[in-house]
Amino acid sequence: MKNYLMLFILPYLLHSCYPTSIGFKDQSLDANLKTFAVINFELSAPNAPINYPLNFTEFLKDGILGNTKLKLVKDDELGVSLIFSGEIIEYNITPVSIQSDSQAALTRLTIGMKVEVENNLDPEKSFTVRPRRFADYQSDQDFNSVESQLLEEINEQILQDILNQLQSDW
Repeated sequence: MKNYLMLFILPYLLHSCYPTSIGFKDQSLDANLKTFAVINFELSAPNAPINYPLNFTEFLKDGILGNTKLKLVKDDELGVSLIFSGEIIEYNITPVSIQSDSQAALTRLTIGMKVEVENNLDPEKSFTVRPRRFADYQSDQDFNSVESQLLEEINEQILQDILNQLQSDW
């Protein structure tokens, strides 16, 4: 009899412990933050492609939309909660893995930025983050053929840095 009783009670107990929702988005973002705007990034790095600031601006918008519940609005709209702005301050290509014959086996693309996040609801929570990320590629590859892949990889890392800072209140 005890076995039959346990057979009915055990599933109920296990079901009551099961979480109703699991998610990794927007866990520590202030509930009062509803909207955001992104001002086009500026280019201060002389080596960077001329279209990179615009491409990163669009990438940042998509990344915030896809990883938070914030809604995108124009930067001059009244009541915007967060305003993102910044500049590309570093864009360097350097050899990193020198072999015995003085040839580089790997080359590194490094991108550094200054990103400012203005919190209009709580100005004390405004912050500046300076992510500096890199990606390596084989030196025998043509940079132009791998550049878009490297930029995507670095942009993902920079986006993650910005979101971590935004959601952590550090």
